[in-house]
Amino acid sequence: MDTGKIDRKTGILVGTLFLLAMACYMIGSEWVLNPAGGFRRQIGIVLEFVNSAAVIGIAALMFSVLRKGEERVAVSYAVARSIEAGLLLICSVCAYLYVSMGSEEALLSGVLLKFRELLFQMAMIVLGAGSIGFCRLLLRERLTPRGLAILGIAGYICLFVSGWFGFFGMEQVGMILYVPGAIFEIVFPIWLIVSGLHKSAKTNR
Repeated sequence: MDTGKIDRKTGILVGTLFLLAMACYMIGSEWVLNPAGGFRRQIGIVLEFVNSAAVIGIAALMFSVLRKGEERVAVSYAVARSIEAGLLLICSVCAYLYVSMGSEEALLSGVLLKFRELLFQMAMIVLGAGSIGFCRLLLRERLTPRGLAILGIAGYICLFVSGWFGFFGMEQVGMILYVPGAIFEIVFPIWLIVSGLHKSAKTNR
């Protein structure tokens, strides 16, 4: 791989976008579904939109870095994250429609929430499938510590499987499998911010 050390500013930006995306979706999705409703729900929808924008930013920035040496991985990762962002954006639209509905439209609201959940699981399936190759690249080129790259591979495999469990209504099993990938998406951006991506001297060519 011919990328050398990732630009310091790019590493900080990508790491920040990872953390921003996770925080926005976790807080936003909780507020959107808060029975108390009110202004929090509207803020939650905005946060979910910010999440989708952050994911698109990750896709674009990582593509610009990876394509210098591993274009196939760069394309697959960018496409996966872009599809993820699109599906989560539709989730946010469903949330907006849900918040806009009155109590007399309870049945339609339930359908929207179910559709939103299925879209989320599809997004996790796509993210998991598209990120395994990315983490294999991290491992092969020693762009991160070996343990972190292995955690990423295992985490995204689990995320891919958890998405299918959730898709078929087994959310409790899916949530357990979701944990390793979530840990990676916290530790990896912190590593990016602190150290960036760089090749070991033993792998330079």
